[in-house]
Amino acid sequence: MKPSDFARKGTKYRDRTDVLFDKALGRNGKVNHFTTDQGLVEMGGFQITRQTKIGRTTKVVSNYFDFSEMRGASGRARMNAAKRAFNSLMLAGLRGRNSIEFTCNHVNSRNMDIYLDLNDFEKTAEFGGRGANTGRQNFGLEYEHSLARSLQDWQAGLPVTRWADHVSVITTKVQEKHGAILAVIATGEQDTKRPLVQKGSNIVISVGGGTTTTNIGQKVADIVLRCEKGDAYLSVKYGDTLSFFNCGVAGGGRDNIRLFPEADLKKGEIPSAGQTYLDMFGIDYQDFLSVFERYVGKDAAGPSVENHIRQVTLTNSQKTALEDLIASGVGKGYWMTHYDGGRLHFYQIDQKYLTDASTLIGNTIELQYGGGNGKAKRINMTFETKTYEFSFNVRNKSGGVYPTHTNGDYYKKN
Repeated sequence: MKPSDFARKGTKYRDRTDVLFDKALGRNGKVNHFTTDQGLVEMGGFQITRQTKIGRTTKVVSNYFDFSEMRGASGRARMNAAKRAFNSLMLAGLRGRNSIEFTCNHVNSRNMDIYLDLNDFEKTAEFGGRGANTGRQNFGLEYEHSLARSLQDWQAGLPVTRWADHVSVITTKVQEKHGAILAVIATGEQDTKRPLVQKGSNIVISVGGGTTTTNIGQKVADIVLRCEKGDAYLSVKYGDTLSFFNCGVAGGGRDNIRLFPEADLKKGEIPSAGQTYLDMFGIDYQDFLSVFERYVGKDAAGPSVENHIRQVTLTNSQKTALEDLIASGVGKGYWMTHYDGGRLHFYQIDQKYLTDASTLIGNTIELQYGGGNGKAKRINMTFETKTYEFSFNVRNKSGGVYPTHTNGDYYKKN
């Protein structure tokens, strides 16, 4: 799920917030079962971290909200405060030092604490989507499929009954560039895995099979418009926060690069590829290890490492490596078709766009050892380019402590 599933353009979907709390509290006939990419979980609470300004001073404040403290009449005030904090964060968005982390347990293993981000939760029907457990598609997929059908109807000269305004924008812009549209092909069901790979001395995002290129139109296309002057590839996205990548780091599985195997980290060792990845962001090896070695949970007295929020000035080689990673993910040769739930953003990703999107603003990035509050089993890396705000992390999300995934999200600037 995304923040826009709960609040968008000044509008709060209060009923969805109420559903989340009712489920977590087992109220109004709801059951505390949430579908996530880690399976079915029970939610125990959530921690909100916000960056706030007090006068001229910027401060990071964290609050943990435990659902067990919100039961009965005595817990009503706590529940209402938690709802207000949750909605406020959803309106502000999850960027920079703003974050939310949910404490959960696997339904079939209640002693195993797992800590999940909002985007780890599936958007089921209760939250405005159509999840797998309902036997129906989520809204992002539904939008993609129905948009393809509407484009096919338009090309066939039939009435367009859904997304007519989107079809008008897309067909007008594409035909100005590529000539008349001859056919519309839906390709969204194809395999689009893009794992991290090592390319020389850098870590980049591949197009599968170890191949690296920035010409990724065919790989990311959900809809292909066959035109007089060549194909137009449409990458269809839905929501406010877009996923840059989500890759395993422990080395298990065919496509997962061996960055941070647990056995190595427990011995205080980081494989060469892992070092390459950390070096790109200027992450200190020992402090990286300490985040996981010293992790004790949300009740820790303080951050796992000193000075846990740091501004790091990258060297020219580090900056080049990070820009190469970004460029490999953004790529070029396609049209971004991004519906944020209120407005369609449709634009061509060409070389000029790619250059702007992958060019860092300055040489400074922010590192958050242990997350925004310094107590979590993760490290966040935030930075900006001319076009996007990026939020990367290395974290555990499967119930253990040592990292299992590295994730990257991005937010398009105005």
